[in-house]
Amino acid sequence: MTDRLRDRLNQGPLVVAEGYVFELERACLLQAGAFVPTTVLEHPQAVRHLTDRFIESGSDVVLSLTYYTNADKLRRLGMEGRLEEINRAALKIAVDAATDAAARHARPYLVAGNICNTYEFEDYRDVDRYRRDVLPGIRRQ
Repeated sequence: MTDRLRDRLNQGPLVVAEGYVFELERACLLQAGAFVPTTVLEHPQAVRHLTDRFIESGSDVVLSLTYYTNADKLRRLGMEGRLEEINRAALKIAVDAATDAAARHARPYLVAGNICNTYEFEDYRDVDRYRRDVLPGIRRQ
């Protein structure tokens, strides 16, 4: 945990507003099913608009749309090898929104990424397989 995050948590609870996948699906910008947030590349203005809405709703942390962006999901969509590109684009949107909001509201915002669950791992008791096959994918996210 970084000192900045620890200091902020010592001041009291943090609000983290998000719901990108559901909102983008409702706006027909994200296909139901795979939930890979390729919209950060295809519709960055929509992601930025939602990010601003989450900030204006009171979020202390600007969460970037990196949820469900993992190698397995991208492979299923024929987008293998684009994990870093998508996550960097999502983080840029979040950082830009946080910077603009900090100037507008005269207060700092924390920026965070997000990881997702995986279906690549069925038996949670198989610790060796978990360490070998699952943890590296989580680290890449």
